[in-house]
Amino acid sequence: MQQKLKGLIIRRHRQERNMPQKELCKGICTVSYLSKIEQGKVECSGEVLHLLFARLNIQWHEDPDFCREEGDWIDECYDRLFSGEKMAQQAAALAERETVYCASPFFLDWVLLTWAVTGRKVIDVEEFASAMDLRQRGLYLCLEMRFDELLQMSTRSYYLLEAGKYSYWRMDYSVAMAHLQQSMERAAQEGSLPVMMYSALFLGNCYKSLNQVGRAYPYYTMTNRMARSLGDVELQQATAYNIASTELQAGQVEQALQHLLRHPWEEGMYYQKLANCYERLGKKREALQALDKAMKAPLMELSTDPVESRWILRQICDLIRYRLDHPEYIHDPKYGKLLVDFIQMTEEKLSGSFTRFYVSWLEEWCIANRQYRRAYEMLRKYYKRI
Repeated sequence: MQQKLKGLIIRRHRQERNMPQKELCKGICTVSYLSKIEQGKVECSGEVLHLLFARLNIQWHEDPDFCREEGDWIDECYDRLFSGEKMAQQAAALAERETVYCASPFFLDWVLLTWAVTGRKVIDVEEFASAMDLRQRGLYLCLEMRFDELLQMSTRSYYLLEAGKYSYWRMDYSVAMAHLQQSMERAAQEGSLPVMMYSALFLGNCYKSLNQVGRAYPYYTMTNRMARSLGDVELQQATAYNIASTELQAGQVEQALQHLLRHPWEEGMYYQKLANCYERLGKKREALQALDKAMKAPLMELSTDPVESRWILRQICDLIRYRLDHPEYIHDPKYGKLLVDFIQMTEEKLSGSFTRFYVSWLEEWCIANRQYRRAYEMLRKYYKRI
C-alpha cells in the first residue's frame, strides 16, 4: 500500500506542476517505468523514489522514530473519532501537521481525518482509493455516505450512527431506527459513551418526527443523563430544546416552557421556541422580547449555509411577530400566503421533521378558513413524505 501511495503522490505533485512524465524521469528512469511507479504496479528502489521526490521538491518523512510517534497519534485520533468524542483539539493539531503529513506515509490519514473533523474535503480522495488500508477505506465510505457498501465491511458503532443520521435526514425513519438501535448496542460493547448518547438523541428525534411523543421521551431522558455525565452542557440544552419542541407539537405548552427555562441557551432557535411558548400562553410582551433575542443570538446550523440559516430563522420569527401584531391573523390571506411560501422553502432545504412542525401552523389556518380540501392536500403532501 505504501508503494502505491508514494506513486500516487508523485503523480499528484507532477500533475500539479504540469510537468510531463518525460521531464520528471529524465536521467532517473524510463517514462514507462515512471508510469508503472505512478500506478503502483512496481516496487521500485528507494534510490529512484528519492530522486523523483527531490526533483519534485518533496521532503519525504518516514524515519522510524517519526513513524512510531506519529503513528501512535494517528491511532489515537481514529479512536477518539470512532468513540464519538469532540475533535476540536485534534482538528487544530491536524492543521498544524499539514505540511509534514502531506509528504509522509500518513498523507491519507491526514486527508480523511481532516475531512471527518472539519467537513473540509481537501482533495479528490477517489484517486487514492486503491492505496487505502481497511481503516481508511471504512472512513472514506462513511464520509462519502456509501453506507450500504460500508456496513457490509464493518458494523462499528460510529458507522451505524452515521448511517442512522443519514437515513433520519432523508426521512427514512424505519431504516434510521434500525441502524441507531444497533449502534447503541455496539457502542455499549465498545465502551463508546458519546456514540450511545447521540444514537439515543437521534432515536428520540425519529420518534418525535413520527409524532410518537411518548416513545421519544425515554430516549431524550437517556441522552440528557449521558450528556450530564459527560459534562456536555450544549447537548443538554439541545436535548431540552428537542423535548420542548415535542411538547409544543403535542400542545403541552406549559411543560415545553418549563423545559426551556430550566436549560437556558444563548441560541437563536431556542429563543424562537421560547417566543412560541409565550405566544401560545398569551404573553405578548415576553414573546416579543424573546424574538428580539433570537435575532441577536448565535445560531446553530439549519442548513449548510450560515446566511441561509439566519434567513430561515428570520422568516420563522416574522411569522410569530405577524401573529402577535395581527390578532385576526387566522383569517388573514396574507398570513396564509407567508406560511405556504415558508413551508415550501423549508421542504426544499431542510429535513422533513423541521417542516412538519410548521405545517401544523398551516393546518390551523386552512381549517379556520374552511379550506378543508387544501388542508388535506397539504397535510397529505408533507406528512406522507414523513
